[in-house]
Amino acid sequence: MTKKYNKFLSAAADFSLENSPYYWITQVHSQYIQNVDHALKKYGLDYSRRRILLALKSKNKASVSDLSEMVISKMSTTTKIIYRLKDEGLVDTYCCEYDGRITRVLLTDKGQQMIEKINDLSHIVLEQSFEGLTPLQIEKMLENLKHIFKNLAH
Repeated sequence: MTKKYNKFLSAAADFSLENSPYYWITQVHSQYIQNVDHALKKYGLDYSRRRILLALKSKNKASVSDLSEMVISKMSTTTKIIYRLKDEGLVDTYCCEYDGRITRVLLTDKGQQMIEKINDLSHIVLEQSFEGLTPLQIEKMLENLKHIFKNLAH
């Protein structure tokens, strides 16, 4: 790696966490989860269940393995969350008609209603997090994060 990145490397003699983009990415993500979790307590939910519900909103009738990939979670963890959501009446499951080994998950009407409530709370946290930033700054941040992801993914 060239010297132009030394400031950001943990091996540098003058390294500071303040200069680590990944430190800030994890700090922002962790704080976001805490804020969302706090807001979701109102509905008896947590961030993990929220992620599954929102994944189902974008791909209803997804398989458990699809959901596991979408939320970046182990299959066993995803399965536990799905059955917790099923017990709460927010999702339902069924065996795939083409392959009995595949379990599909779908939102119930109660799950759809919960997503609307979740979105209302999440929008408040999102607006709070972007306060003081312009839409252009947010778009540029997204471009940069996507670029870094692509660099890491290959």
